[in-house]
Amino acid sequence: MTLAKLDDLPEDILVLIFPLLDVPDFLTLCTVNKYFHEVFLTNPEFWREVTTKTYRIPVQPLLRANGPRWYWLYKNLRTQTRVYQWGGEGRPCEPLVNKTWPYESSAVAGIRNIVDLQCGGWSSSCLTSDGELYLTGRIDGVFYDYSTASGYQRLKFDAEYPATSAESYNKSTAIKQFSSGRRHILGLSDEGIIWSWSHRDHSARLVEFSCARTVLNSRDPHTPGTVTKVVAGWDTNSAFVAGTGIVYWKINDPPLNNDESALLFVLGKIVPGTGFQRTNSDRGRVEDEARLGEVISYIVLEGYIAFITDLNKVFATEEDGQRTVELAKFAAPGRILRDIQGAFRNFAVFTETGEVMIGNVEHIQTAFDFADDPDRVWSPKLPAGLQHSEVISVSFGDYHYTALHANGKISSYGREPRGCGSLGLGSILGGVPLRGLTEPDSESFSRDVCYFEFAEEKRHNVWFEPEKREWLEYLASEAGSQGDSSDWLMPLKENDHGLLEKYTTCIERAGENWDNFPGIRPEDTDGLGAYFTLSVASAGWQTVALVLVDKELAEKVRRKHLVNAEEGNGAEKTPRYKWELQKYPPLPTDAQGIIEVSKYDFDTWVYGLPPLENSSAQK
Repeated sequence: MTLAKLDDLPEDILVLIFPLLDVPDFLTLCTVNKYFHEVFLTNPEFWREVTTKTYRIPVQPLLRANGPRWYWLYKNLRTQTRVYQWGGEGRPCEPLVNKTWPYESSAVAGIRNIVDLQCGGWSSSCLTSDGELYLTGRIDGVFYDYSTASGYQRLKFDAEYPATSAESYNKSTAIKQFSSGRRHILGLSDEGIIWSWSHRDHSARLVEFSCARTVLNSRDPHTPGTVTKVVAGWDTNSAFVAGTGIVYWKINDPPLNNDESALLFVLGKIVPGTGFQRTNSDRGRVEDEARLGEVISYIVLEGYIAFITDLNKVFATEEDGQRTVELAKFAAPGRILRDIQGAFRNFAVFTETGEVMIGNVEHIQTAFDFADDPDRVWSPKLPAGLQHSEVISVSFGDYHYTALHANGKISSYGREPRGCGSLGLGSILGGVPLRGLTEPDSESFSRDVCYFEFAEEKRHNVWFEPEKREWLEYLASEAGSQGDSSDWLMPLKENDHGLLEKYTTCIERAGENWDNFPGIRPEDTDGLGAYFTLSVASAGWQTVALVLVDKELAEKVRRKHLVNAEEGNGAEKTPRYKWELQKYPPLPTDAQGIIEVSKYDFDTWVYGLPPLENSSAQK
């Protein structure tokens, strides 16, 4: 009998074998075998498996299996991840906490290998690859104000349950998945224990149910009693228990001290029909008894629990669990639903073909109110910027929301309460009006920053490059500094005869092609760019993002926008940004003083300004 050689095996068998190898063995195999090196070195199944196991990265259902992406993520996660944040923290009386441009957080100093971030109403929290959970801000801004403490602080456990660490692993306290609600946090440990926090300085409480049996150390997520997910909502906590379904309970007002028992025993309720498992059911049955299907994903909103099932339907249950209704307007013949995400009053439903449908609690309420008259039920919105653009996740704040795309970009939608900066578009730095944003006049009671109508559903990406901030500030300053026919600022702010609608296209184009230089592409060996976002979370008035930053590449890109960038040119050739050599031209008007928008071809403009006659400096 002749033994088959490894490279004689079909690819579908090899991809099942490779995850059984550790990284050094796999790399050695690819080094000594040319076929393996060419075909499997960046194999998506292997690198996704080892990356998610090593770093506890939460796997999004919509994240495409891109081999090179996972290969480079594994290599760079330890050294290149940075936390950025922007927006306010729900305290408009303190303007210093409002940031309109993403800035790197120094609060995470000393925390290694951050793999996930989330926001609460008054806090942001992060999970490390060792299963440690940290928080900055206040978990509960209603009952507590301990905002004087700075930086991220490790969330605590009772002495009976020692906290895990890189040096001493403890499966009961190593968090593998967590969820931040408005004023509470839930964590699910490797052992399967549910932990609950309502105060940053108090120990976690171990959650047990009276309505459902749970099991620990389960290796199969379909085993009855296995807790597979926790979701914290507005004022309700929840967990998905295999074979039981969605278990939920109201949060209580937190205790004034840390003297309570480590055990939190909750009565809990079960969303009827959500425990059906097709894998464990009679294959001969077409549907389950409740006719809902098997739950794929769910969310907890204010007053409702919404979920999608393998029947490609969306359902919502009232908080008291008495009624469940289908959100039929989210379904369509042949439409395959992949995920549902949301918080507070808003949610998004994702389809297999790349559609992203946005709904809110009012959509749900109309489904209940007009169950017998479906034509009156509200239909979901489909913002143009989200459609077929490889959206991985959508995260909702109170008035804004952010979308993470597969190419590592973040797009931003909604509005900024009191100009707090939650859109991350540099509103007070020139984003108003240059990025399609507007604000009310000084006599208005509202100080919210929002999009012009023409820009509301278009895609506007969040930018991290510091020099882009300087560029926007320069444009805003130059646009309003002339005081004559060259004064562009007021006509832009008023979108006079559609001027801003035309002009913003060249701003967005310039920003999105910032690194489009012939000499840069070979430097971008991993194809991720200088800034690649791994996750983004919005809540309240703020947003945080976990970003891979290639600082060397970022500096090379920045220098491409300079003239006289080479060292040793002397003081007479001080480096300057290329846009500083350009000026706004006079605004063309007709005999009646009406702006003639068509006089300028904005498609040819560079940096939002007319190109120089000698354009060599701009190349």
